[in-house]
Amino acid sequence: MLKQGTDIKSFFEAYAKRSNAALQDPPVEDVDGTVASFAPYLVESSPQGVMGGANNTEFRNMIGQGFAKYRNVGGTAMRITGVNVTELDDANVMATVDWEFDYKRRRDGKTGTVGFANRYFLNVAGDTPKIFAYITPDEQQAMQEHGLI
Repeated sequence: MLKQGTDIKSFFEAYAKRSNAALQDPPVEDVDGTVASFAPYLVESSPQGVMGGANNTEFRNMIGQGFAKYRNVGGTAMRITGVNVTELDDANVMATVDWEFDYKRRRDGKTGTVGFANRYFLNVAGDTPKIFAYITPDEQQAMQEHGLI
């Protein structure tokens, strides 16, 4: 059972709010807030393979680069449409988060939305939840299918 006061949905709503703000013009990037959402070490799994790394200066730089990439392909908004939490044990949960990524293509102005789901694994033993692993779909393929890259 999750300890009192642990609200995974609110955690991800704040995460989404930061992501959405970073896509605005002008962008408002809360890199500190995003970095603080992650554990000291994290693992990513996607169709490109499995990667891991420390939550360090390089990771911090990657966050800013990621937001810039999304803006560059025409990203205009990122929002959560659903959060489903599965308690794994007293200290860990898996959250399946449904996202929508709105865009306006640079080349022709066409607008659209890419929907996708990520699975996040969070440790909830400390004062705030920390993402220590996540599984993502093929982002490159989705962007190609929508003519963003």
